[in-house]
Amino acid sequence: MKNYLSRKMQGKVPYEPVKGSYAIRMDANESPYPLPDFVIRQFEEQLKENNLDRYPDPGAGELIASFARVYGVDPAHVVAGNGSDELISVIINSLLDKGEAIAVTSPEFSMYAFYAQLCEVRVCTLQKKDSYSLRELSGFVRDSGCRAVILSNPCNPTGQGFPRDEVLDFVRNTDALCIIDEAYMDFWDQSILDVADREPNLIVLRTLSKAYGAAGLRLGFAVGHESLIRALNVARSPYNVNSLSQLLGKIVLDNADRINRGPELAKMAQSMIKELPAVLPCAKVFPTCTNFVYLEVPDAEKIFNYLKTNSIAVRLMNETHLRISVSFPEDNLKLYETLKEYQASEARKS
Repeated sequence: MKNYLSRKMQGKVPYEPVKGSYAIRMDANESPYPLPDFVIRQFEEQLKENNLDRYPDPGAGELIASFARVYGVDPAHVVAGNGSDELISVIINSLLDKGEAIAVTSPEFSMYAFYAQLCEVRVCTLQKKDSYSLRELSGFVRDSGCRAVILSNPCNPTGQGFPRDEVLDFVRNTDALCIIDEAYMDFWDQSILDVADREPNLIVLRTLSKAYGAAGLRLGFAVGHESLIRALNVARSPYNVNSLSQLLGKIVLDNADRINRGPELAKMAQSMIKELPAVLPCAKVFPTCTNFVYLEVPDAEKIFNYLKTNSIAVRLMNETHLRISVSFPEDNLKLYETLKEYQASEARKS
């Protein structure tokens, strides 16, 4: 049979989140807290006046205005997207040409390289070591001739972050487009969002999917220099954010001080860092600036499967690493108890 796939699609496999139904979900870095009832009531009331027979606001103006108020940025320098994923794809597709190169690091969010490959952009990967620094990455970008570089800060999946001053120094001393994904910055205080509109080579990404309990809305935002944002508004689909997400997202942002659980979840993650070594002595637990913990264990897949059989989903990164999102305090305690049971069952086998 004739193969109708392009060369760039051959061998590609879909992104695979954890599938199935589990009593405790600690695999996707979402907030465990649902949106409050008062938010849902506001949404239902305003939905009565929403004309779903018409296309949504093509520029998501009211949504962007609310985001800009919360984060202290100029709405003229913001574009909204169907999650940060869409924006990453649009940025790479519109601001880089076929055959040009983008720098990524590893471990890092796998979709950065995937979207680049779909756009036929070359991917140059810097493997992180214990001594990894932004100075090293800047040199790598220069030496590999990359037109752009993308990284998450704090990092997904390691949870570690670079301070604001170091990131700004990196941006200002790197002769490439710098895409800084701050998806987890609601759990930390080192954002560079406030200067994104003034740096000509900088785009900062944010999301409502993590600290706000609104992952299902698929809402992401890019903030950057006027020329870059203008280009993204040309390249994106004209109605890329649907009416329901715009409406509910605006309500969420207008109540941000009551909904954003970032500090609370970050505190839980610090507690988890202290608890995990006691219940899993074989683990190397990494420091984190986020709502999740990254750990290195020799039997990662066995632990992953044992937790699944006890209806606890975590993220298996590879054969030696797991990533665990914090959840409700009682869920975190259940995780620790189950890991103790795993340790006991393994001891009985030996």
